[in-house]
Amino acid sequence: MGLACIAGSFSTPVQAQQPQATSSDMEVIQVRGIRSSVVRSMNTKRYANAVVDAVTAEDIGKFPDQNVAESLQRITGVSITRSYGEGERVSIRGTPESQNRTLLNGQAVGSADWWTNSAPSRGFNYTMLPSEIVSGLEVYKSPEADLDEGSIGGTVIVKTRKPLDLPAHKIAGSALAQYSEVSGETDPQLSVMYNYKNEQENFGALLSLIRQERNLRRDGIEAWSWIDRNITTAAGDTYSNVYSPGGGGSAMFTQERVRTGYTLALQYRPTDELDISFNALDFTLDADNTNQNFLWLPGYGGSNYLDAEVIDHPVVGDMLVAGTLGLSPDGNNILDETKVRNSQIDTLSYDLKVVHQGVLWKSSVHLGYTEGSGGSQADRSVGWEGNYQHSFDTSQIEDVRTEYGADPADGRNWDLGFLRYDSNDAKDDESYIQFDFERPIDVAVFSAIKLGVKYRDHTRFNTKHTTDARTDLGWNLGDYANTMPSDYLDGLGSPGTLTNYAITDSDKVRREGDALDWQYRVLKASTFEISEKITAGYVKATIDVEGMRGNLGVRLVQTQQDSGAYAGAEGAQVWTQQDKDYFDILPSINLAIDLNDDLLMRFSAARVMSRPDYADLSSATSYNKETQTGTGGNPDLDPYRADQFDTGLEWYFNEAGLLSGVFFYKDIQSFIDSTPNLEVHEGVEILISRPVNGRAGRIQGLELGYQQELYQGFGIGANYTYVDGEAKNDEGDDVTIPGNSKHTINLSAYYESTRFSGRISYNYRTGYDTGRDWPGYIDDYGQIDANLTYNINDNVAVVLEAINLTDEHTFSYQEEDVKQALTSVYADGRRFTAGVRFNF
Repeated sequence: MGLACIAGSFSTPVQAQQPQATSSDMEVIQVRGIRSSVVRSMNTKRYANAVVDAVTAEDIGKFPDQNVAESLQRITGVSITRSYGEGERVSIRGTPESQNRTLLNGQAVGSADWWTNSAPSRGFNYTMLPSEIVSGLEVYKSPEADLDEGSIGGTVIVKTRKPLDLPAHKIAGSALAQYSEVSGETDPQLSVMYNYKNEQENFGALLSLIRQERNLRRDGIEAWSWIDRNITTAAGDTYSNVYSPGGGGSAMFTQERVRTGYTLALQYRPTDELDISFNALDFTLDADNTNQNFLWLPGYGGSNYLDAEVIDHPVVGDMLVAGTLGLSPDGNNILDETKVRNSQIDTLSYDLKVVHQGVLWKSSVHLGYTEGSGGSQADRSVGWEGNYQHSFDTSQIEDVRTEYGADPADGRNWDLGFLRYDSNDAKDDESYIQFDFERPIDVAVFSAIKLGVKYRDHTRFNTKHTTDARTDLGWNLGDYANTMPSDYLDGLGSPGTLTNYAITDSDKVRREGDALDWQYRVLKASTFEISEKITAGYVKATIDVEGMRGNLGVRLVQTQQDSGAYAGAEGAQVWTQQDKDYFDILPSINLAIDLNDDLLMRFSAARVMSRPDYADLSSATSYNKETQTGTGGNPDLDPYRADQFDTGLEWYFNEAGLLSGVFFYKDIQSFIDSTPNLEVHEGVEILISRPVNGRAGRIQGLELGYQQELYQGFGIGANYTYVDGEAKNDEGDDVTIPGNSKHTINLSAYYESTRFSGRISYNYRTGYDTGRDWPGYIDDYGQIDANLTYNINDNVAVVLEAINLTDEHTFSYQEEDVKQALTSVYADGRRFTAGVRFNF
């Protein structure tokens, strides 16, 4: 967390005619600690040309948070989505995470997901990024012409350290233990870094190694697929167009995460004019996991309602909030389902940059390759079934109450209905090469000109395999059952909520299920490949006159898109390719005007674009036959395009004091709508959502920030963001904009002395629409985190950290203002970390 996250930006314009200083030319005075990082971030912001904020590490290997996304959320205008209690995706200024970019040292970094049903997204998965490797983050809210296009909200640049900037034989690292309250497990978090420089200080090598483990458990109550249905009860009562659920249940998720990897940075500076650097990153996340769900599924096995309770809801009209389900004529109407997954994802990046400073021109070439890959290598669906009368009641907020005609905790009541294997393999890779040229000029208000060209070859591939279900094994859950933890669903639900049911011994299922002869086939409806060949050129002129600085530029981008997927009737699909080309002209201007020595006014305007998510661009379809829900794509989608404007004031009233306000406006030409329709896949009627280019809209808002050191090491910071998003559907009705929280608040306080430092932070965002039918609308959420550090000496410190101190729960429902239509309520619990950091 930390107050260091509240300010920041980009560096001042390069003076190309001056040779780059070596480390022997200057005396380096290193200042450590919270206050120093606040000052560094604030100074970076002050001398920025664009609207940019930053997070700065307090010291080598000491980032403000264990999770990088958690630090980003402290920045004004930035909010995050959490997954299993950790920050995973970033949203900037009320836009979805897929409309924001994350770059590693200015270049793309591949990202994949471990879950079989994850929709392939352009949003970066921050669980793959250890905080120990990061020296700082820059969040660009207004673009510059030399920055990669592709974001409407903003761009996060992750910065790593350079070997020649650090002392020779520098060693830093940490040995921490993290305790997860819900799982009750304590896991190691280990990192070490070593920096080498030769005697001439013109060559350096920086190596870091990471190994982090986390055993987590998430307790939850779920429901899904709320749509209008016609319902007829056994008593003959008929209800038309009743807003009703497709199923739900109590759910327990467990996962063992092991993240291992390394980073390597090499830097060679043979002369003052030439700098060659190479960066490599390779991280693997092993994420084996198990879902244990006890489900009620109206219509499963052909069961029908015996009775139904329908209310008149002010938003959706007739709404089913309770029902009793009778016996199934097919013999089974209750499903105790377990998903046992072996999952792994990898992220790697190799990047080479050569910079030459000539007499007049500064030139550089940048080339590299990045790849994110992996998924679920084995996803075992184990369905235990029974045939008993049962009922559900969703009338209470954040709760589903159930009753069953047989004891859910007695495994002998549940026979194996099916065992099926699935797998998911994804690959997200990009090769790139770019050339940049810069020189000083003296023309009117312009002091420098920069131009360049870049080519990117990006591919996103996704394939799924599945097997026929085995229904002839004769297994009974009584022989494969484990006992539910006694504290399951503590703090959630009510006395009527199912908190004790037989769960599956996942190790036994792995052993016996994996020994069977499985014949995999390609799940053609969920297989696709998106290829993008992107050619961009730009020119940018630096503005630098008395009292004003900034830049003016334009970026030209040609995108050649090729979308491949299986199409055709079921059983006769053939691989088809659909091509699409589009061209964008993206001008931008950024101005910073010094009103006096302490007061700064900013203005920016730009044309921006963001490409649709990969899942949206494919005609492929991903679905779950048990929940009867899924998503599909549309390869003919146009990108998002918008015109945006910023204007603001920044008052730097002392070295560590800042008061700022920014108004922003985004005029978005077209959002992408998603409408669910019933489709038949593998003989099952499934609710599939597909995207189309739809409504236009706007996002406007206000950002307010304040930070100050109050007295002798004690400082505070606060920021507030208001975002007003407006869009219309085809009928002209107001609709929500995905990812848009109207209010976001961050409050931080820190204290720092020679021996002791501590921080406490509160982050809050109001509810928002995810843009997906499940989980739907996420309710308001606020979280308190704290950190304490005691410096034993200059080299060793004891660290304590607490995440989610007040044990907040996440709650979602199908759509805004319909809280009875619960889709999930989860308890991820508190996390506590303790250990030592060392720095020699």
